[in-house]
Amino acid sequence: MLDKLKDQIRQVRGTDSLLWLVALGHTFTHWCPATFYLLLPYLVQELGLTYSQAGFLVTIRAVANLLVNIPAGILVDLIGKKGLLMALALLATGVPYFLVGVSHSFFWVALFMAFVGVGNYLWHPAAISTLSEKYPDKRGYAIAIHAIGPNVGESIAPILVGVLLLFLSWRNVLFVNLIPGIVIGFILWKFLFGKLETRATGEKGLSTGEYWTGMKKLARAPSILLLVIVAGMRSMTQQGLHTFLPIYLTHDLGLSSAMAGLYLSVTQTAGMIGTPLAGSISDRRGRKRVLTAGLFSTSIVLVVLAYFRMTWLFITALAFLGFFLYAVRPVIWAWVLDLGPKELGGSMVSFFSGSQSLLSSLSPVICGFIADRWGILSAFYFLAGTVFVANLVVLAIREEKREEPAIVEEPVQAL
Repeated sequence: MLDKLKDQIRQVRGTDSLLWLVALGHTFTHWCPATFYLLLPYLVQELGLTYSQAGFLVTIRAVANLLVNIPAGILVDLIGKKGLLMALALLATGVPYFLVGVSHSFFWVALFMAFVGVGNYLWHPAAISTLSEKYPDKRGYAIAIHAIGPNVGESIAPILVGVLLLFLSWRNVLFVNLIPGIVIGFILWKFLFGKLETRATGEKGLSTGEYWTGMKKLARAPSILLLVIVAGMRSMTQQGLHTFLPIYLTHDLGLSSAMAGLYLSVTQTAGMIGTPLAGSISDRRGRKRVLTAGLFSTSIVLVVLAYFRMTWLFITALAFLGFFLYAVRPVIWAWVLDLGPKELGGSMVSFFSGSQSLLSSLSPVICGFIADRWGILSAFYFLAGTVFVANLVVLAIREEKREEPAIVEEPVQAL
């Protein structure tokens, strides 16, 4: 066990700068949502919203993002300018949250919430497909490092925002939140995008005919379609927790904003540890084994979290929850990219993101309905059920360690 840990540390140290810079950009695309989830209880209190209305604010974001997912993937595969698209994604991330901060009615907050995920969902097809092409032999590990970005952002943001809320209003915190976006955007503009254009493969896009030929292949792949369901169910669990865990910590347990932020940070920090470990193991041992273990453990931990209300056990359960729930995310992405044509990486990521948006859009509303009628802990039991169903779907998938042949044959270079 110690030798495996040492090998993992050596692998992380040997990761090249391009991968870390892409992960840094991914950090900011999740920084803003992580901030908003902790601010949501204060917004709910100020505007006098019900649990159902709070869930609707998150749902409308997910529904609106469905309109972004498919066009984003098509742009990545047909145009191929992934560095430019990642730059635009960063620009589109922070501004809508700023507009939420200047809104004083449920209508305007809901309207601007429809735009807050545009940058996030534009980022994923370009970034993940780039990493899939550049690191084909370490795909699970590369996507796992990319997935550390959200864990970093979502672990630091709750602590920082929790402390800021002791001195600032939730509106002022949203204004201050633009600062890390400006800083990270400058770093990426300075060090990443020119480097990406010269090193990333697949800069030339597909023709329209080649694109639709590949999409027909994907539509006939049952394993990929089942993985779409798994990704959506896992995202459903995550979205429900993101929405109602901060409300439970502040309203039901009576924690201060700083302490609630610390609890949420524990979840993300544990996920940051588990993510590269799961990605690396899945490269060597297979995706299905790692995914099954992670989803089953998540379901068990959620039941423990909802049933036992002892504080010391609660924070321990949160640590295990973050470890397993976030660790399986890159394994799912790597598995589907194993099975599909590399030229359609952007569309596969968009298709997966779309399924996640569709199912995760249902989760806050359903959890809000359950919480209003049977208590907020009942919503956590529902979320445990969703991840358990996802595990049953995984068991029905046949593991195939293969890649689809390229849609466009590359010319053989003379020696």
